Amino acid sequence: MTSPSASRREFLLTATGCVAHVLLNAACAPRHTRARWTMPLNPTVTTMPFARLDAVATNAWAVVSTPLGGDRTTFANGGIIAGRTGVVVIEGFYREAGAQWLAQQARALTGRWPTHVVVSHYHVDHASGVGGYALDGARPQLHVTEETRAAALGGTPVAPARSEALSRAFADVVLTRTTGETRLDLGDRTVTLEPVRGHTASDLVVHEHDAALTYSGDLVWNGMFPNYVDARPRALHANVNRLVALVSKRHLLVPGHGAVADLAAMTRYRGLLDSLEQAARTGFAAGRSPQETAAAYVVPLSLGDWMASKTSIERAMGAWWRELGTP
Repeated sequence: MTSPSASRREFLLTATGCVAHVLLNAACAPRHTRARWTMPLNPTVTTMPFARLDAVATNAWAVVSTPLGGDRTTFANGGIIAGRTGVVVIEGFYREAGAQWLAQQARALTGRWPTHVVVSHYHVDHASGVGGYALDGARPQLHVTEETRAAALGGTPVAPARSEALSRAFADVVLTRTTGETRLDLGDRTVTLEPVRGHTASDLVVHEHDAALTYSGDLVWNGMFPNYVDARPRALHANVNRLVALVSKRHLLVPGHGAVADLAAMTRYRGLLDSLEQAARTGFAAGRSPQETAAAYVVPLSLGDWMASKTSIERAMGAWWRELGTP
């Protein structure tokens, strides 16, 4: 039986974070929109009730989580990039079972357990299961930012609750640079970790440039309104513009939530952010409140279907108000 304190802790960690955000937005969307949210763009290797694994490049795969059926094992997206001398897995997921599953998939596909784990940011659906990679005594290198490590060990709301497995996983980490890039040599290919801001004050984007592949974490959402709970809107929009410029007809991007994104999907996402910024700036200049501005905002029909709840739009406007009110 789950103790009252444990239940309260999980509620606090999810009520304002991406788990509640996803479920609330989905609840407000038509059934056909929910059904299309994670439609595959690439060949699928395996499918589970909580996620599937799509092949996105040579020896590279995307985890596309499918939590709307009720199974939260992974919840967020992630992936695998394998080289001759190492295997990188992206994200720690919501449950340790999610990390264990991805590590086992990596071993089945590449013949080896992950040697490196990258966690894009500290939100509970991306980080709290990272201890699962230590199954059977394995100790892959964990790559995170200082902010992610501090939040994970502190157990602050929307960050992971402190647990023995999580504490062990974060006890010996490789902290990425606050500026510049970190490169992971996998023998015959290089994975680049880029520290940015936007979804939070400290995000990591994973690139494999030769494979024309990027894993963005929650800087990018496909088909669902992004979560602005910790967002820096100006930085978010600037970094999304850079990612749109990077993605081409050949380049693919694995978002934090939703199906793998191509150039058309990224262009729609940038259009959504541009539309939101214009509405925020107009409302702020007119002296309206974030709530008033959010109530009047509608996602333009030209951008297609987006799962967007009233609460999510209000949260986004509130983030813009904080920035617009700061010189």
